Parts: sequence; structure tokens; C-alpha cells
Amino acid sequence: MPSRSEILPGTGFPSDYLRPPLTRNRQIPAWLLSLVLHTGLFLLLLLAVSVVPRGATNTETRTGGIVLVELQSESTEYLSEGDTREVNSTASAEQSPPPTLVSDQLPPDLPGMESSEVPLTGVGKELVEGLPGAEQLIEGEGANLRIGGRVTTEVFGVKGTGSKFVYVFDRSKSMEGYGARPLLAARQALLQSLQSLGEKHQFQILFYNEGISIFKYNQLNQLHFATEELKSAATQFVNSIRGDGGTDHMNALKQALLLKPDVIFLLTDAEGGFSRAELRELNQLNRSAAVINAIEFGEIRGRDRSLETLTAENGGQYVFKDIRTLRAE
Repeated sequence: MPSRSEILPGTGFPSDYLRPPLTRNRQIPAWLLSLVLHTGLFLLLLLAVSVVPRGATNTETRTGGIVLVELQSESTEYLSEGDTREVNSTASAEQSPPPTLVSDQLPPDLPGMESSEVPLTGVGKELVEGLPGAEQLIEGEGANLRIGGRVTTEVFGVKGTGSKFVYVFDRSKSMEGYGARPLLAARQALLQSLQSLGEKHQFQILFYNEGISIFKYNQLNQLHFATEELKSAATQFVNSIRGDGGTDHMNALKQALLLKPDVIFLLTDAEGGFSRAELRELNQLNRSAAVINAIEFGEIRGRDRSLETLTAENGGQYVFKDIRTLRAE
């Protein structure tokens, strides 16, 4: 029994024995205080971690597995795996071809829309057969003629291939020399070339000195189809030509290029005499890219090579013929 405690009278117990428990022991164990303190700190830390945003303070966060970031002009959007699957399925649906309709799903034929395989009869057939075809729409002279097919023809061994030909022949006074053999030989070569053309090919003939004599049929100054009728008329025109005057190549070639042929045959007994500026002008006028061939008559070739230059710059050939060797029937 404690020595310092007083004995309460009539009880036999010490004075502090009957005090309430709280008054008997007011001290809290140290381990309990430590546990409470650490628990509180842990809860505060957990709360702080869950409240404070991760990364950029203004960026929306989303939980999930793999996250894809789509950068746009003013915002950033996060796409999860689920979002990408939805986007891919939508894109594939847009790119898929439309389903093919089976025969029982096809829309019924509308009235007046019968199959074109049904043969036309009566007035309908007559109207269809009376319409011109695509080839007839490009026809020039003659209702049953069509431009088409390429042919190769020649003059004094110089060949040209195409469907539209223009003959530019010198008819100056000098072509009547040597017993008129130059002019006679030129006529014969021209007509032989003309006879090799078919009725689907076109031609024009220009005889020139200082002026131009052009073959006109029904007063038409144009390309003509090489029908037998027109070739016969052209033969009469060629045989009527006589030599006279001087020579002007430039004016005749300009007229020929305006017809936009495939091939030009130029025949003369004079040197070219073209300047560089004139050659450039002729090249610019040659909008149909016509091949220009040249045949020159003479005893001896002079120093001028402008005719040869003209043909070389326009895809053609140049030939010099000794005038003394010409033969004409």
C-alpha cells in the first residue's frame, strides 16, 4: 500500500483509489500519437495527389491505356484506344464501295426507258438513219466524201505523206526556156502526183510568178477532194498554164500555208533568195506543221542555200535537177 496516500476514514482505502479513471491517468501513449500523426499526413498527401492535375494545368486528363494525341490549330485532343477504333471504323465505312445490287433489288424500268436493244421501226428508224455520222460532220466538199487515210506521193523523187497536199509551181518566163521543157516537165510531174491521190484526199494547185493563179472549182478558193471529176478539171487547169513574168516565192508560200496542208511541193527554176527574217516569218505561218519540199531547176547550183534551209526547218527535202536532163512527153 502506498506510503504517501491517506487512508480515507471508514473505508480503509487510499484517497486516490476512489478517483475517476480519467483523473487517475491523463497521459496518452507515444505510439498512439505517432500513429495518428502519420495517418493524418498520409491522408493529406493522398488528397493532394488526387486534386492537383497532372501535366499542363489546363489540359483535360483521361484514364485508360494507350493515349494518342491529335494536335489541332488551337487545342489538343486526346484519343484513347476506344476512340481510335471508332474513328477507324467510320473511315473504313466511308471508303467501302457501295453494295452491288442483285437482280431482284434493281429498280424497275420506268415508262419510256425501254432497252436500246429493241429494234427501231417506222418513223423512229427513219429519223435515226437520217442523222449524219461523226465522219460526215467534218466533210467539206461532197456529201459522200470523208477526209481520211494517209497516202505517199512524190514529185521528181521527193516524197510527201499526208491527206492534204498543195502544189506551188513556178510559172515565170524562164520556165519557158530550153524549148519549154522545164514547164512541160513540171506539169507532167504534178499531174502524175495528183493521179496517185484518192477521193478522200485533198489538194490545191498554185502557179505563181509575181502573182498567183490558183485552181478554183465552182469559184471555191480552197482545198478540193481528189475525185475523178475534180482531177479532170485540175488537169485542164494545169495544161492551160503558160510561163510569164518574174518570180515571187514568198507571196505564193504564204497563200499555200493559209490552207493548212500536210505537205507542200515547191518547184522553181530560181534560187530561193530568202532572208533570215522571211524564213522566220514562214516558219511562224506554218501553223499546221506542214512538210515543205523544194525542187530547184537549173544548170549549176548557185551559192544561195535558202531553199535548202527552208526545207530543213520544215521537215522536208530539197532536190536540185539539172534543167538540161529534163524530159517531157
